Amino acid sequence: MELDAAHIALYAAYFVLGAVVSLINSIAGGGSTLSLPLMIFLGLPATVANGTNRIGLIIGNFSSAFNLARHGYLNKRLFLQLVTPTLIGALVGACFLVHIGDKLFQAILAVVICLVVVMSNLRKDVLGKPPAAPPEKLTLKGALGFFAIAVYGCIVQVGVGFVQIFGLTRYTGLSPIEINALKNSLTNVFLLVSTIALGLNGKIDWAIAALMAGGAWVGGYFGSFLQRKKGNKFIQRFISICSIAMAIALVVDLIVK
Repeated sequence: MELDAAHIALYAAYFVLGAVVSLINSIAGGGSTLSLPLMIFLGLPATVANGTNRIGLIIGNFSSAFNLARHGYLNKRLFLQLVTPTLIGALVGACFLVHIGDKLFQAILAVVICLVVVMSNLRKDVLGKPPAAPPEKLTLKGALGFFAIAVYGCIVQVGVGFVQIFGLTRYTGLSPIEINALKNSLTNVFLLVSTIALGLNGKIDWAIAALMAGGAWVGGYFGSFLQRKKGNKFIQRFISICSIAMAIALVVDLIVK
């Protein structure tokens, strides 16, 4: 099939979107608050956009986590400590994920985007100061907390990076770059489980997913370098403004339909 200029521009847009979202996610989180609404507005059903978006997220997270681990920022002991509750939560979440319809998912998405904006702007010490050192063994609160995060991340995924940063900061007391390395590594656990579930149920547009994955590798790679040199405030404020606008647009879209 011969491609016209409009199709080429659309495919290029998906590649760039994958790169931008991956870069944002590798530094802070919340990139899907931009990509999912845009993919829906570009014509993909909400649940298909949710599945397709995750392919790029996996590639971008792996790119960023691998680069940070290569430079010694990944705490492997904590990763092994938290991977079991994360995997169990992902398997539980996958059971619910495949039964969510397009309109219900879009409504949940609009609410979650607003909550993500609020959470991303909370003071870091709102629930108390982080520990001086990470716990030696997995605590009950830690197991339940990261199980819940994985369930949420598997089903909705949007904004889970902010939730993980919030939880990991209070659980580990690690530096921001070490938290990002751990966050990106754990994220891929429930992303892999949820993506397999969505793929088996025909909720992935593989052509678009491949384009976004290519962009995501580039974005994740450069994001892992940028986060060592620059802060996240500008990106988080940008996400907040765009997220509020898109959440309103999603609600209007639901009412009009």
